[in-house]
Amino acid sequence: MRKHPFLLYFGARFLLCFLIFSQCFSCAAAYEYGTLYNGCKSEEVQELQEALISLGYLKGTADGVFGNNTENAVRKFQKKNKLVSDGLAGEKTRSLILSQAGKNTTADKQDTAILPSGSLFSGNYGTLRRGSKGDRVRIMQQALISLGYLSGRADGVFGSRTRTALIAFQKSIKLSADGVASKKTLLAIENAVSGKKDTDTPVPDPTPVPSSEDTEKEVTGDLNDKISGPSAASVQLLHWYNTVKPSLSGGQKLLVYDPSSGYSWTLKILARGRHCDAEPLTAKDTRTMITAFGGVNTWNQKAVYVLLPDGRWSLASTHDMPHDSGTIKDNDFNGHLCVHFFRDMDEAKKNDPNYGVSNQKTIRSWWKKLTGEEVP
Repeated sequence: MRKHPFLLYFGARFLLCFLIFSQCFSCAAAYEYGTLYNGCKSEEVQELQEALISLGYLKGTADGVFGNNTENAVRKFQKKNKLVSDGLAGEKTRSLILSQAGKNTTADKQDTAILPSGSLFSGNYGTLRRGSKGDRVRIMQQALISLGYLSGRADGVFGSRTRTALIAFQKSIKLSADGVASKKTLLAIENAVSGKKDTDTPVPDPTPVPSSEDTEKEVTGDLNDKISGPSAASVQLLHWYNTVKPSLSGGQKLLVYDPSSGYSWTLKILARGRHCDAEPLTAKDTRTMITAFGGVNTWNQKAVYVLLPDGRWSLASTHDMPHDSGTIKDNDFNGHLCVHFFRDMDEAKKNDPNYGVSNQKTIRSWWKKLTGEEVP
């Protein structure tokens, strides 16, 4: 039977549209589960850049902004390693980059958990800090992984995630939480790994806070007027990956309302990873936020209601401790902060076993207080 040209034409058009849609859906799904790409800005990007620099694929400094140079470096790496050269740093590409960045180390799979005290660093307690590389960094990372403060692979590169994990460890055992591995910290890590218990190395808290002590902040100037806030019935428990993250983009504004104080402030979105990185829009917003937190910069999170750009209110958890970089120069906030939304607890335990889980507990506790509903 002779095929009609009309049917052939529209059949081909349908097939083309289907393929395009499938590709778009595939990309969206990839971005949804942690792929880094041009335009991202986060600690994960900075860690990726540090690894690419150490491997010779990228020049300059690791600024945490995934731009054209970073994309080109990822493409070069992918091409050399026979991966799809699309410039997207998905799980496979990122794992291989981080692994190769520490490939010159020895005994890469050594189980630090069974090593006795004093043998981890072979008596070498020279200070390690962000930017350090080599065997001792890898050994320290393995120890932090075994203790539950760090996830992923030990690559021998002291990046932002390693520093955050180290701060959490220091905080939990009452050391100066500066993210620098001095002799005292390295000795404490050895003792913790070996299971030695003494007054210098108490048992870590179950949900350590990744930072230094709270910092008192003098607040002077006008504050935002208090508002009535949303009704309890209008606040939703919106899922970060399924609902909130896909609806946000960099540069958008979020109104944050603190139900415990009645204060509200506006944040500007910087990046979206496992949580939302944001910064106060104005100095007045910064003053108001710090006042709501009791006049201190602290990692101690509180439950808040966040007005999304699409008009929905969602329960979230946040802090007011500035860290890393920010883009607004006159908001009196030296860095950015994190806003955590509802996530599956199993996923949070796997990817953010310490501070991420702590924020999830805060969200669930407030949701139960708000609705009486207990969420696992």
